[in-house]
Amino acid sequence: MPPPQSVNGVVQSPAPVLTPTSTPTSTPSPTPSPTPSPVAEANRTRAAHAGLAASVLLLGVNWPIMKMGLQHVPAYWMISLRMVLTLPVVLLFILLWHRRLPILIRGDLPLILGVVLLQHVGMLGLLTVSLQFVPAGTASILLYMTPLWMMVLDWAVFRVLPGRRRAALALLSAAGCAIILFASGQPGMWLPLFGILMASAFWAASMRLVAHHAWKGTAEDALFWQFLLAGPLMGVVAWLIDGPAQASYFLFPAIACLGFTGPLASGLGFGLMMAAGQVLPAPRVALISTAAPLVGFLSANLLLGEPIRPLVAFGAALMLSALALGTLGRTK
Repeated sequence: MPPPQSVNGVVQSPAPVLTPTSTPTSTPSPTPSPTPSPVAEANRTRAAHAGLAASVLLLGVNWPIMKMGLQHVPAYWMISLRMVLTLPVVLLFILLWHRRLPILIRGDLPLILGVVLLQHVGMLGLLTVSLQFVPAGTASILLYMTPLWMMVLDWAVFRVLPGRRRAALALLSAAGCAIILFASGQPGMWLPLFGILMASAFWAASMRLVAHHAWKGTAEDALFWQFLLAGPLMGVVAWLIDGPAQASYFLFPAIACLGFTGPLASGLGFGLMMAAGQVLPAPRVALISTAAPLVGFLSANLLLGEPIRPLVAFGAALMLSALALGTLGRTK
């Protein structure tokens, strides 16, 4: 199963990749590959855990770096440029991992277009614009309001009633969110905070779209084509709203922030998580990935000097607990 996708510290789990198989009767079965030794298997597992930890660190620290970058690059240009800059990294990953170029499969095209609109345009657009006014640490937590949104989507669209445990965890997440909103709701802050919550709803819709898609290709190929489509599309939006790109966007410190949010966080962070997902169980990858918003919350305090308000920290603890407990429930 392909591991979770990652965009901006934001993680989503695709459905299993479906590949065509055949069982010819006229040819003998291939000789099974030798079982790796316990030492080799332990080394692979250790390396996968290290890569996943590095991925969580990159995706978490990405939050304050994005906030820094918005001081030098307008929001829509930041989205467009980070996607364009990430493309070579995703391409390199596919070349090294699959030893081929990206493949566009017609059966996955509706998913690719849907994720472009819901996640790269809707979610990232609302998130990045709102991040100009909301503390990075607060935004990193509020975006993970997804358990409640997915429960609402499952009931409204798929007519699936939540179980008691799932409903309780969603309400716990909502309570934490309400506390954060109460502690952060200053004049001029309500609209950006609402924008973060709407970004979370778009993200939840994108995850549900991915989860219900019958895959024909791989998540890596889909991600490449998503970035290839969304980057220029957001470039047109940026041109219309913010005007032409300026030379200063490609000078230090703007290019350093773009390099981190794009190739490092979205590219290398995704690649490390993808590699870890080939070795570690998917539920464990998902559980460890829930540490990314916590890293974002703490790194915003360390790098930006954002104060940690007790009420915000308490609300964040409730939301992250609900997220982790929900993931733990899927590991059993």
